[in-house]
Amino acid sequence: MTAWLPRTRSEWIALIVGVAALIACGLLGTRAPQQTLLSYLFTFFFFTGLSFGSLALLMVHALTGGAWGWYIRAPLLAAARVLPLMGLAVIPLLVCMGALYPWTTLQPHDAQLHAQSWYLADTFFVIRTIVYFALWLGGLFAFQRTLDDPVRLRRIAAPGLIVFALTTLVGSTDWILSLTPHWHSSVFGMMVGTGWILIGCALAVLCACLREDADAHPPHVLHDLGNLLLALVLAWAYLVFMQYLTVWIADLPDENGWYIPRTLTSWRYLAWFLIAFHFVIPFFVLLSREAKRRRGWLGTIAAMLLVADLADAFWLVVPSFRAQGFLLRWSDLCAPLGLGALWLCIFLSQLRVIRLPIVARAQATTEMERSHG
Repeated sequence: MTAWLPRTRSEWIALIVGVAALIACGLLGTRAPQQTLLSYLFTFFFFTGLSFGSLALLMVHALTGGAWGWYIRAPLLAAARVLPLMGLAVIPLLVCMGALYPWTTLQPHDAQLHAQSWYLADTFFVIRTIVYFALWLGGLFAFQRTLDDPVRLRRIAAPGLIVFALTTLVGSTDWILSLTPHWHSSVFGMMVGTGWILIGCALAVLCACLREDADAHPPHVLHDLGNLLLALVLAWAYLVFMQYLTVWIADLPDENGWYIPRTLTSWRYLAWFLIAFHFVIPFFVLLSREAKRRRGWLGTIAAMLLVADLADAFWLVVPSFRAQGFLLRWSDLCAPLGLGALWLCIFLSQLRVIRLPIVARAQATTEMERSHG
């Protein structure tokens, strides 16, 4: 329990800033509840993905092995341990869902929403959200109990990744797609899941590059981490493009309605920002073998991807409710600052107390890979 308490100066600063910013966000919510909840939703969505994506990447490494996973295991595990905070953070969204989701008030003339009313029901929505976090926290607990047993770890990781895929698909539909219930996408869940693993990897790579002993990381391990980031960037970009291409070819009013405010108003500049900083720049930099072996370049790209993915969460949530064009509100700053600072406080405290023989295992794995190479 004491591991969750702040001890260092940076942890206390993060805690104080987080509480103050969330109080300010709550005060803003009394004047504009829907807009404040939108800000809170995209923030919650991003940081939930950061924690759960880190857990998913831990499971991937449990199944595949490799020295790269040992070098980033501590930040991945620390990020995954913030999941209980996100379980508490979802409560305001459940309590105030009537001010956020249009399907909570069905219109008599809307036949399509009436056909979906069995799924888009308040009680069922709350139950599903509780089930998601119960599965995620249960998976985290089981994973931590078997950290020193590779065989049992693989037995947990394999079904855990299946749970990750299914719950990400349904959870993203509930929290994001149901904001515009007339729009549907079969690719959206895969896009979100890939993005969550990407930001988990980006955070871990950034932490590895910022460590004081980061220069001790073998160049080939940094190269492997760069290749992993490159593969995830390509997978995310492919899914985003396929979703857009499918909607563009179908040219259906309900599907076009989601993209129109995002591409035909000033929101399109944010879309171009995402294309540049979430795909083009990382792609071309990570193609360079030299860049992937330099922690300065690799850390910069990882930080860029984290910022771009936060902007992507903002782009997925907000434009449908500010269709007139790009517009920022004070809650768009207070919500990320508040929830993000609390997330950082717990992340730093967990990173401080994690004591794993990571370096020794990483070096042993590296030598094994070289001997088999």
